[in-house]
Amino acid sequence: MARMIPEHGPHHTESYGERHLYSALKSQLPDDYTVIHSLPWLCSAMSKLDNRARPTGEIDFLIVHPEDGVLALEVKSGVYRIENSFFVHVRDGYKIDPLTQTKKNIHGFATWLGADPALCLRIGYGFIFPDSDFNRSNIPGMYDTRSTPSQSLYIDFEAYPDVAQKIIELMKYWKKALLNTDLGPTKTKKLIDYLAPKIDGQPQWASRIRYDNKVWLQLTSEQSLVVRSVLRNKDSLITGWPGTGKTLIAIDAARKLSEGGKQVLVLSFNARLTEHIRVQLEGYRACKVMTWHGLCRQAANALNHLSVGEEWYKVKCLEDLDIAIQKGLLGEYDALVVDESQALAESWCKTLVSWFTGKPKAFFCDETQVFKFERNGVTLNGLSAILGVDAFPLTIILRMPKAVTEILSEVVPPKIQLSSPRVAEPETALEIITLNPCDELLRIKSELVAAGVGSEDIVVLTGPIIDRQYSDFLKTQKLATENIAKFRGLEAPVVIVLGAEALDTAELFSAYSRATTKFVAIYNAHNRQWRGRLDFQSRLQGKPESAEILKTAQVPLRIRNIVARCTSIRSLGMKSLDVMWAEDWGAMLVEFKAHETQLTLWINYLSRTISHPIFIWYGTTLTKFYMVAPELNGEIESCGHYSLTMEDCKACGSLTPHTDTANIKCALCYTLESRLLPPDEDLIDQISLYDAVITSQLPADKALQLRPHLPLEVAAVAALMRANKNKVRNNVLLVQLPSGRNLYTTAFVFAQSRIAVCETNTTMSVDVLADEIYYRYRVLEQISPAEWRSIVASAFATFKQKGYVVRIGKKLYQPVEDDDAPVPKRYAND
Repeated sequence: MARMIPEHGPHHTESYGERHLYSALKSQLPDDYTVIHSLPWLCSAMSKLDNRARPTGEIDFLIVHPEDGVLALEVKSGVYRIENSFFVHVRDGYKIDPLTQTKKNIHGFATWLGADPALCLRIGYGFIFPDSDFNRSNIPGMYDTRSTPSQSLYIDFEAYPDVAQKIIELMKYWKKALLNTDLGPTKTKKLIDYLAPKIDGQPQWASRIRYDNKVWLQLTSEQSLVVRSVLRNKDSLITGWPGTGKTLIAIDAARKLSEGGKQVLVLSFNARLTEHIRVQLEGYRACKVMTWHGLCRQAANALNHLSVGEEWYKVKCLEDLDIAIQKGLLGEYDALVVDESQALAESWCKTLVSWFTGKPKAFFCDETQVFKFERNGVTLNGLSAILGVDAFPLTIILRMPKAVTEILSEVVPPKIQLSSPRVAEPETALEIITLNPCDELLRIKSELVAAGVGSEDIVVLTGPIIDRQYSDFLKTQKLATENIAKFRGLEAPVVIVLGAEALDTAELFSAYSRATTKFVAIYNAHNRQWRGRLDFQSRLQGKPESAEILKTAQVPLRIRNIVARCTSIRSLGMKSLDVMWAEDWGAMLVEFKAHETQLTLWINYLSRTISHPIFIWYGTTLTKFYMVAPELNGEIESCGHYSLTMEDCKACGSLTPHTDTANIKCALCYTLESRLLPPDEDLIDQISLYDAVITSQLPADKALQLRPHLPLEVAAVAALMRANKNKVRNNVLLVQLPSGRNLYTTAFVFAQSRIAVCETNTTMSVDVLADEIYYRYRVLEQISPAEWRSIVASAFATFKQKGYVVRIGKKLYQPVEDDDAPVPKRYAND
C-alpha cells in the first residue's frame, strides 16, 4: 500500500477522477511509492511563478520512488474527443490543451525545486483520462514512437483497470528517457520533506473530523434526486443501511414540502432523534416535529385522557389518536414524513397512512436496527403493503467510515450491493480486547483530546444494562454516556462503546454505525459473556490474535481455577472421571470435558451414595457449573442438576457456589450439615475400586469377579468407554445424555454403546441385549426382566426417532452408518 499525502483521504476536489485515482493508487501501488495529491504548497508555488495560475493545484498527483524517480500526473475526468490538437469535453463543449499546460507546470515546478541544488530534478509526466477511450491512438506529444517498445504517455479508459502498473511502467520509461539516476532513499526523503514540510501524512483527528463533516455529511446530488422523487410521488418508502442519508433526505424533503406551502408533520419514535430533526428544521414553521408518543399524548390531552402507564404506552395511545383524528382535534396537515419507522407498530403505521390518505407520505426504514424490545415493530414488507409502494433502497454509505461499513457487512451481510466512496482506513474502526476496559477508555479519550478533539465530539455508548464495574467507573470519572437505543439515528464524530462483550447484534450494529470519523469498541477479555455470544463476538473470537488474548485472559475465569483459589483440592486419581475432594468445602468436585455428558451417570451414582455435596463443571467453559442432588418423584429416581454462580458469601467469608435463582443461596451454607461430616474413606476406596475395574487396572480374573457387583450407572459408563475404543460409527456417540429416571438413562447409554460397535448390516435384538445386561449385573434384580426389556426398548425407540437405527422387525434394529446418520447440532459446525 503506497504512502499517501494527505493520508486520510484526497484533498477536497470536485473531480471524481482524482478521488477514485487516489483510492486506486493507495491500494495498488507498492509500499515504497509515495503519492502526493494537490496540496496547498503546490498551489502557492505555482502562484509565485505565474500570478495568473488558478488557485487550485496545477499538478494533480506527484509520485515519488527511490529508483523510478518522480512523475507528475494530470487527471482529466469526463469524456473528451480530440479536434485540431485540442481536447474537447464532449458534454460541456469546452476545450483544453493538457499537454502545453502540463509541460509549463512541470517546468515551473522543476525550477522552483531547483532553488535547492540537491533537489534539481528532471521530472516525467503523464495523463489520466479515466472516462475517455482513445483506442490506443498516437496522440501527438502523448505517444513516443521512438522508444522500444513504443510508449504511451496517457492512460485511458481501456488501460485504467491496470492504472498502477501502467504508472510504474511510465516512470521506468521516463527514467530511461531522461537519463536519470536513482534518487536513493536519502534524496527521496529530502524531496518529500521539502514538499511536505512538518507534515507526516497523518492528520490530527480534529482536522479529520472537520474534513468528514464538510465532505461526507452534506446532502449529495444522488440524495437530492431521492428528495425530488419523494416530492414527486404521493407515497414513498425509503430504506437503507445506517449512513446512507435517510434522515438527511427526510429533513430536506420536509423543508421542500413546507417551502411549497404544505403543513408537514414529521414523526420519529426516538426522542433524541426527534429533537435533532427539530433543530434542523428550526425556522420552518410549517413543519411540526414530534415523537409518536408525543403526537398520541397531544391526542390524549385533547380528549382529557390520562397518558401514563405501560398499557397506554403500548395500546391506548393508538386508541386516543384514532378518536382525536376522527374528531379533528389535531389540526390539519398536508404531508407526513416518518423517520426510523421500523420502531413503530404495524397498527400505528396503518393509522398514520389512513389519516393522510391522498396526501404526500414518506416513510424511512432501516430493518438492520431493530432492538429486542421492538420485535413487534412493522417490517419493511409490512410497510410496503400498507403504503402500496415498493421500497426504494439507498446503497451509497457516506456518513460512517468505510472500515466500519466493512465490519458491519461481514457480520450482517447486506441483501443488496452497497458501496462507500470513502477510503478504507483501519484506524477509523478499532475493536479492542483488553483486560482493563476502563483504563483503555480513559487512554483513548485523553489521546483524542490531546489531538484537538473536543469532548463534545466524543460520545460513550453503553447498553441498557451496565455492568457494575462500568457504572461505578463512569460515576467516579464523571463520564457522561448515552444509551445505544436512545442514540439510534443520531451521530457523533467519535463513538466509543464500553462493555461491547455483553451487547447483542442489533445493539452493536447500531452503535458501530453512529460514528462519522472514528469508532472504538472496547471488549472486556476478562468476562464470561464471551462464551456463547454470536456475530460480533464470535467474529472476533475467530481471529487468531483476538482468540489468543481471550485464551490468556480467561484462564483465571475457569471454574477449576476459581475453586482452587477458594479451597485446597485433592485428586482421587481416578482414570474414568476427574474426581477431586475439596478439603475446605467438604465437597466432591468433578470436571468434565465438553463431550462427556454420559459420564454424568457416574455422578448419578455418587449423588446416591455420598452425603457430601457434589459440584460439577465442564473444563472448556466458563459458565456451566452445577450442584448435583438425587431426586425422588414418587417411585421414579433421578438426579437433579442445579446451576450455580460464584459469588461472595458473608457467612463463609469468600467466594462460594450460589444457586443461580432469584433467591440466591450459598450452596455451602445450604449444605452445611452434610459438609461437616468427615469424608467416608471406605466409600472413596470403593469408588476408586469401581474405577479400576472399568479402566482395566486390575487383573482380568479379579475384574470379572467384581464386574457383576458394579453399580448399573458405572457399568453403563464402562460400556461407553469400550464403545469409544472399538467404535464402528461415531455420530451416535455424540448424542447427549437425556434427562429422565436413572434406569432409562443407563439403558440409553447401553443402547448407544451397542449401536456404535455393531457390525454393519447386523441386526440387534432389543430383548437379547436387555437380557444380556440384566443377567450380568445383580443390581437389576430389583426389577423384573420384562420391565428392563421395556426400558431398553424405549431407549432404542429414541435412537430410531433420532435417525441412528432403523427398525426391521419387532424389537429388531440395524445401525445407520455415519454417512447417513445426523451429526448432533452442537457438533455440526466442527
